[in-house]
Amino acid sequence: MSGMSETDGPKPGRKKAAPKGQEPQDAGTPPVGEQPAPVDLAGAEVLPVATTPPKGEKARTPWTSGTDEPGQRRSASIEDIFRSRGGGAGQPRTAPRPAWYGLVVLGVASAWLLSTSVHVLAQGERGVVSTFGRHAGTIGPGLNLTLPWPIQQVVRRDVGKEMVTSLPDKEAETLMLTRDGEVIDVRLQVSWRVGDLRAFGNAFPDGEAALRRLADAAIRGAVAELGFDDVLGGKRNAELQQRTHDRLQKLLDAMKAGITISAVEVTQARPPAKLAGTFKTLETAGADAAKNRENANSWAIKIRYNAQVEAQAFNRAYANYRLSPGVWRTKMYHETMDKVLNANTVVIGGQTPPAAPPQGGR
Repeated sequence: MSGMSETDGPKPGRKKAAPKGQEPQDAGTPPVGEQPAPVDLAGAEVLPVATTPPKGEKARTPWTSGTDEPGQRRSASIEDIFRSRGGGAGQPRTAPRPAWYGLVVLGVASAWLLSTSVHVLAQGERGVVSTFGRHAGTIGPGLNLTLPWPIQQVVRRDVGKEMVTSLPDKEAETLMLTRDGEVIDVRLQVSWRVGDLRAFGNAFPDGEAALRRLADAAIRGAVAELGFDDVLGGKRNAELQQRTHDRLQKLLDAMKAGITISAVEVTQARPPAKLAGTFKTLETAGADAAKNRENANSWAIKIRYNAQVEAQAFNRAYANYRLSPGVWRTKMYHETMDKVLNANTVVIGGQTPPAAPPQGGR
């Protein structure tokens, strides 16, 4: 065939089955002796060639499939949709960005710059500026400008306010060993103030947590120097607080932390929770023993007082007796007989009346 290549011609459809006894003939080959006229196919639409289906098979069209029921229309595939819109199956269309997209990006960038570059410090506050983690200076109260994060970072702290740290910070036991080998639970509060913010930041990168560890070490050392009864009863509570204060301040000065300890207060000293019942029984027994001891002391004081009164009366009578023994013997005789006769009924003649109870006196 002249004037036409394989790619320019229409695509062959499905071949018909050749009758028995005949050789199959190519559908695209014209009969012998018949030459078709050249056809210009430029711009022509290529359509599939309709063929006769085999016996027992339904006819297929561009709108139905072999598995469709009669009267149902085949839905368009994704390739047909993109082809109808002028794009290929592998070339999805890109949606244009909305107009507010740039405003959102601008707003986020502005908020980041303002929050990390502008710093307003109150009275008494100081801020330590670090550039890429290295100390770059200190800023004071008022409006301050720095480079945005992560280039520069500001750590602020109130250096004029006294801070209070409790040990432990949670409801947990802090068991410590005393000098006599007993275990006791001690709680305390530490009041402190930052004097040098730069030194504090260099010595304690994690802030208050390091101070808690040092305070725990100081109180344990002080408790180990005292006995269990001294700490539990609070007999030497003031000494315990002073020892803890001195130990903690020495540690902070050695580390050049820039912290001044104002006061240390022991808020609680009690036995371990597992031994609370045993110590409660001991406390009750101690209270009963103290009460019995007090009663015994009161009875002894009363008996001693009565004995002293009687001894003093005897000493006075003996002193008078030594001055005139005869007179005191006669007096003592009459007093004794008076007591005896008052206690017994005396009848001179006649019948004896019934005995009357003693009345006392004359």
